[in-house]
Amino acid sequence: MVAITRVRLTPVNTPRHGSITCGHVLVELLTDVDGLVGVGEMSDFQHLPRYHVDVPDLEGSLTELLAGLAPGQITEVERRLESNFPQAGYIYDKSRTIKCGVDVAMWDLTAKHLGVRVVDLLGGAMRDEVPIAYPVFRQQRESDVERNLAMVDRRVAEGFDHFRVYVGRRLDLDERFLRAVRDAHGDAIVIKSLDFSNLLDPRAACRFVDRVADVGFDLVESPAPHHDVRGLVYARDRLPVPVSEHVYGFRWALDLVAADAVDVFNVSVIAIGGITPARRIFAIAEAAGKTCLVGTTQELSIGTAAAAHVAMAMPSVTWPSDPVGPLLYTRDVVRDPVRYVGGRLRVPTGPGLGMTLDPERVAVSAGPLTWARTDATDVVDRAPAELPDVVAEPARAAR
Repeated sequence: MVAITRVRLTPVNTPRHGSITCGHVLVELLTDVDGLVGVGEMSDFQHLPRYHVDVPDLEGSLTELLAGLAPGQITEVERRLESNFPQAGYIYDKSRTIKCGVDVAMWDLTAKHLGVRVVDLLGGAMRDEVPIAYPVFRQQRESDVERNLAMVDRRVAEGFDHFRVYVGRRLDLDERFLRAVRDAHGDAIVIKSLDFSNLLDPRAACRFVDRVADVGFDLVESPAPHHDVRGLVYARDRLPVPVSEHVYGFRWALDLVAADAVDVFNVSVIAIGGITPARRIFAIAEAAGKTCLVGTTQELSIGTAAAAHVAMAMPSVTWPSDPVGPLLYTRDVVRDPVRYVGGRLRVPTGPGLGMTLDPERVAVSAGPLTWARTDATDVVDRAPAELPDVVAEPARAAR
């Protein structure tokens, strides 16, 4: 019987274009079969709170937990992970990042062992690609408006036509950007959502939505503080468009359903701790009649591939989704990064996730996790100081 022999963790640091450097931990589940390795990713440790894990100690702990298990024992892996890294009911809980990296690697290992794709283990692909809403980070200074307008121009030329606009710090600049981008592009683009990220109380969020309603957008996301179910109900009752919220725990999902507080579940593989628990959230959403989108913390290609397999397999994913991390970073760690064609994320081919680590690329980014190249404002809002190079494939490539 094939068995896991060791968990290998490799910390890497990848800069965003003109912005902060984000730390990740690559996960490899080594087995007693030469060449059979499951890969995962503990993504974006720079997402709050401001501390890092002890990677060598974690590597030893995970090896102790998982050594001897066989491919396919996904439920047992989840049980052990949840027993040792329980859900904290907090969207920025780093235990979810740890669990996600291991869980994704286990799905990759199992699918590779069987010679199938992860999406096939999830029930088969409902679609081959999913539209992506490119993020527009918050306007915090006057120069951000013109920078973001130029970024939208660039991404439209590549084939992106859906955008997710972060708002809530400088509402005057947010409004200026929204009106300018609509004037520039008209109905050629869709503003998928205004994402308040729980920054405002629901009354303030609703007032801003009313003020810019004529601009046109499809969703309002997180228009109330964390865990404020009553605030979400208030916003949903008053807003002219559906309300979405991040789902980062089973209890939170049930609370949202019980209060009928939102229309759309934002389900991120990393925010819930992996593919296995994400499936339960999708099941809750379907039972409650909620539609879904696949969220992100902006992963590298391994984490983004996991999100892609999930997005392709879940029938309730009917909204444009958010994983766009590989386009934000200056480098990746795999031989063939995920592909965006005409503003859509393609499901990777090949067994497992379809991702293979590139030792040379890993070596370039490898190093201890550090906060040395970040500041508190950029960690929250992720705004690049300059436009990245064009790395997505243009729309004409899809034809």
